[in-house]
Amino acid sequence: MSQQTALRRLKDAPHLAALKHRDYRMTWTANMFAGAAMWTFFVAFQWFTLDVSDSSGWVGIMTFASMIPFLVVSPFGGLMADLIDRRTLAQLMLLASFIVTAALAALVISGAVKLWHVAALAFLGGAFRAVQEPTISALIPNQVPRSVLLNAITLNAATRHGARFFGLLIGAPLLAVPSIGVAGVLVLSALLAAVSTLLMSLVRTASRGDERAGQGVASDMAKGIWAGLAYIYTNKPIALFIIMVALHCAFVMSFDSILPVFTETSLGATDGSTLGWLVMGIGAGSLVGTLLLAGVRDEKTKGQLLVWTGLFSGITPMAMALSFNVPLGIAASVGMGISQATFMALTSTYVQSLAPDRLRGRISSLYILHAGGIMAFANLGYGFIADSFSAPPILLITGVAFVAVMLALGFGQPILRRVYRTGQVAPA
Repeated sequence: MSQQTALRRLKDAPHLAALKHRDYRMTWTANMFAGAAMWTFFVAFQWFTLDVSDSSGWVGIMTFASMIPFLVVSPFGGLMADLIDRRTLAQLMLLASFIVTAALAALVISGAVKLWHVAALAFLGGAFRAVQEPTISALIPNQVPRSVLLNAITLNAATRHGARFFGLLIGAPLLAVPSIGVAGVLVLSALLAAVSTLLMSLVRTASRGDERAGQGVASDMAKGIWAGLAYIYTNKPIALFIIMVALHCAFVMSFDSILPVFTETSLGATDGSTLGWLVMGIGAGSLVGTLLLAGVRDEKTKGQLLVWTGLFSGITPMAMALSFNVPLGIAASVGMGISQATFMALTSTYVQSLAPDRLRGRISSLYILHAGGIMAFANLGYGFIADSFSAPPILLITGVAFVAVMLALGFGQPILRRVYRTGQVAPA
């Protein structure tokens, strides 16, 4: 088989169908680099904070600072994505993220950095991501035909989650080199963010959900956010998926603040590289899970995957809690990545497919609000709890809790039972 034939077959693979579309391909690649920049930035400032403060609580504060914008900023970000050209808005947010990362790198290299600098820049980075993510989510349905929308959304989820793998594949070894360490990883993060900004500037698709941009902006914001909230809470299927996502994020995805101290106390880490390997394992699993999901066409299979990945999202943190060496920890992290990323991609697909285009930006942002906002507070609380009780009990208890949630919702909600059996939200 010639190389050209092999490349053509790869391009025609059902798992990569959306990548045939030029603007989606550019957006996808830009998002991959942006995700890699975010995760290298995230791991670098977390390890720096633990190293300086020797407190999981302080790591929780920094994680909270980076995630709370998803609660307070994302509704406005979603509305902006409906009022402003989405391509332009995404470009501006990626550029702003690059500036934040470069600023922290400069502060660390100069030796002038303080913990409050880290908190402030983590907050700004989170704020820009809270606008960027719903903007790109709302742009994507305008770049591909509806027949490959699931594939496009799933591949986009692969960039969000799988970028952990690609970013930390380079970043984790750098953290183990004393002469490079956190400063070098932050420089890497800034370079990745710069590439992302450049790629997004090549996108041509213009997309806006509401043509009244600029007319009564303040009142539009209040009314627009309320319209999005009213829609998701009066549309029972969307409300159920949002509730599932909120509980999923609260119980089994809010491990970021306790993972650094877990690597020290349970896995014997002496530098940030072990943390990087675990985060990379989560990213590798996420990439595998979402790419496999991207090739799924059968609706019934999607429904069955939703319930099974939900259950395993609770089981895999329990396995992490029981890990006593790095290989076991990495194996558990891969399982967490596969189950959690696939579950989140499926719920996002169901929500996007149910949302009208005029509200898609707001609904995307409210989806992110429930995920990121709850994770912010959960990470803050878990960080301080880990200082007193260590990380493994938190991972065990929250894993059990989410398994119980999945069983309760499955038995108690006819809509979800139908989705689990048939993959269809509405009766056939």
